[in-house]
Amino acid sequence: MKFVDIYRVKTFVVPEYVDLVMQGILSIDDLKVGNYRNVMWQSKDGMEQFVPSDESVPTEGEVGEKTTVTSFRIEFSIPRDEALLRKVIEEGIYPNHPWDEPVIQVSEEKEARKHE
Repeated sequence: MKFVDIYRVKTFVVPEYVDLVMQGILSIDDLKVGNYRNVMWQSKDGMEQFVPSDESVPTEGEVGEKTTVTSFRIEFSIPRDEALLRKVIEEGIYPNHPWDEPVIQVSEEKEARKHE
């Protein structure tokens, strides 16, 4: 067993875009963990709320009005490589996510690897 440095990436997506965002991510990295690839997690049926400002380009809701939608959390880890992280976000998530400013959270963590 060993510990590896990773980025844990989380984003929140309305259900109809989950597969598209996941495919975008996987087109950049195969998300390998040990002897497995395409390792991702989904947490379903959360609620997301926002109020679009005058400068926003809302996919849902109206400028100045509170909007609440069902969203899923997609979570995955990648090696701690900033160039890869930027590519996953800029080429995998952004072009496939419906929001003009998606929430993407990144943390530096360690993961245990039994088979690496």
